[in-house]
Amino acid sequence: MPAAPSASQTKPPAALAPMRLPNGSTVVQLNPAETSLMYRDIVATRAYLQHGLELGPGATVFDVGANIGISTLFFHWEAERTRVYAFEPVPLLFEALRANVEEHGVAAVLFPCGLGREPGRVELTYYPDVTVMTSAYADPEHDAAVTRTFLENSGFAVDDVEDMMRDRHETETLECEVRTLSDVLAEHRVERIDLLKVNVEKAEGDVLAGIDERDWPKVRQLTMQVHDLGGRVESVRRDLVRRGYTVAVDQDPLLAGTDIFDLYARRP
Repeated sequence: MPAAPSASQTKPPAALAPMRLPNGSTVVQLNPAETSLMYRDIVATRAYLQHGLELGPGATVFDVGANIGISTLFFHWEAERTRVYAFEPVPLLFEALRANVEEHGVAAVLFPCGLGREPGRVELTYYPDVTVMTSAYADPEHDAAVTRTFLENSGFAVDDVEDMMRDRHETETLECEVRTLSDVLAEHRVERIDLLKVNVEKAEGDVLAGIDERDWPKVRQLTMQVHDLGGRVESVRRDLVRRGYTVAVDQDPLLAGTDIFDLYARRP
């Protein structure tokens, strides 16, 4: 049985439930299978620190698309005195993020908003059963095909895949605030980002467009999930190389056959 959150933790909404992770830590979360998958990708296989990316003591990390905070916790565990600026626009996910950050004593500044190319408000399509696919650019048919390919690549039989897919991509519509990364840098007087992590389901180009030219030298490393729509992977790669980064592109074998790739960039 997972351990209950401590009494000092902000009481989470009723829809959230505690879960013990393989490393013994407890988090509050919505979907155990999804949380296990995030733990596997982020903590066990260290998906955000590949191809030479690393964090040292006192690092500053921007976690864009933080979800319930597994990535924020990973960065906290990875290097002492890490400070995380975490962004999550979905209210229920933000409440889980806040509870998990408080429970584990993470030095973090939390933002209940997304990042984009300009300030404003956008409409999100929220998937309660597959929260990591929530997006301003959601396409339920495309997103269901990605999930189906992932499950097939994971070795599930066709009949089992169809059972697991049933009603999995029902949606809700939410409206959220969007800010630009440069506005946040200015407001909080951040002079260095040791790692910019972006996982925002097809809105990664918008996040990068919200970085003013004067702020790009502050970004030392980037780790991004990029959807290769209209040649986006190559376009982002070329732009980062032009800015002086060494760039690597990879793909999770379980996502082979989809348009989802991982991009890693660091300054020499």
